Amino acid sequence: MLKNLLCGAAALGLMSQAALANGVIINGVPHHGGGTVNVPYGHNAANCCATEELPYTPLPVIGHHAAPAVTHQTAPTMVYETAPVTTHHVPATMTTYESAPMVTEEIVYINQAPTVVAPAVVAPQPQARSWNSRVYVGARGGWSGLRDTDFALRGGKVKNEYENKGYNVSAVVGWGAKISNSIGYRLEAELGYQSADVESHKVGGRQFGSQAFGKTKTIYGFANAYLDIPLVARLNGVVGGGVGAGKVKFDNHGIDAPTVGTVMDDSDTVFGYHLDAGLSYDVTDQLALEAMYRYTSFVDVELKARDGAKSETNLDSHNVVVGARYGF
Repeated sequence: MLKNLLCGAAALGLMSQAALANGVIINGVPHHGGGTVNVPYGHNAANCCATEELPYTPLPVIGHHAAPAVTHQTAPTMVYETAPVTTHHVPATMTTYESAPMVTEEIVYINQAPTVVAPAVVAPQPQARSWNSRVYVGARGGWSGLRDTDFALRGGKVKNEYENKGYNVSAVVGWGAKISNSIGYRLEAELGYQSADVESHKVGGRQFGSQAFGKTKTIYGFANAYLDIPLVARLNGVVGGGVGAGKVKFDNHGIDAPTVGTVMDDSDTVFGYHLDAGLSYDVTDQLALEAMYRYTSFVDVELKARDGAKSETNLDSHNVVVGARYGF
C-alpha cells in the first residue's frame, strides 16, 4: 500500500509538472483535451494494483518550449562620417588693374572734319642769363646826332652844324657771366663807324647853308663793360660804357663859292669813350635783342686847315642804337 501511495504521489507530481508545462502528459503521452485519463499505479501497469480513470480539467497549454531568450542587441553603432567637404571652385580670374593709357592727343570729328586737340605745351621760359654765360657775337646800328664842331682859319673861325641824318654801325664780340644768379656782367670788344653830313658852315657871323659841304667820319674801337639787371621775365635793364680810340676825319669841309672851296680836310686819332643805358630782351637762351641810348665823345681832336691854321675840338654825339647778340 505504501508502495502504491509513493507511486501515486510520484505520478501526480509528474502529472502536475507536465500539466503545468504542456497540458497533461501521462506516461510520456501529452493530452491536451478534457476528459478522463487512466493513471496506472506503480512503475508500470503491470506492477500497479489497478488503474483508475481520473477526471481532469485541461489547463491552458503552455508550450513546452522554453521561453524565447531575450537577446539584448546593442544598438548598431552609429558611425558618423564627416560630411564631405564641398569645395566651391571659383574660376581663377586675375583682375589686373591697368593704368589708364596716357592720352596725348584726341581727334574730334565734327561734320567729318577732323580736329586735332593737342595737349597744351608750356614753352620753357629761357633763363635771362643763359646767353650771358658764354661767348657771343653781335651787331649794332642806329641814329647819330653830332653836336656842333668848329675849327680855325687864318681869317676867322668856322662853326659846323650837322644834319640829323647821321648814323652808326658796329660789330661786337664778347663774353658774359652772372653775379649771384641775378645781375650779370659782360665784357666785349666793339669796332664801329660813325658818319654825319654837314648842314651848314657859319663863318664870321655869316651862315652858308645850301652852299656848305663836307662830312665828319669816325672809325672807332671800344672795350665795353655792361651790367644786365633782370626786370621781368626775359627783360633786362642794361647800363655800361666803354673806352677806346677813334680816328676822326673832317672830310672836305668847305663852301661852294668862288675863291673859297674846301677849307678843311684833316684827321686825328684820339681817345674816346661812351656811356650807355637801355634794355635787352632774351628771345631764346642764345639770342638777345637790345636797344640803348649812347653818348659818345672823342676829345681833343687836332686839326689843320688848308691855310695852315691849327685848332682843337671835341666830337660829341647822341646816339640811339639797336642790336642783337647771339651766344654759343
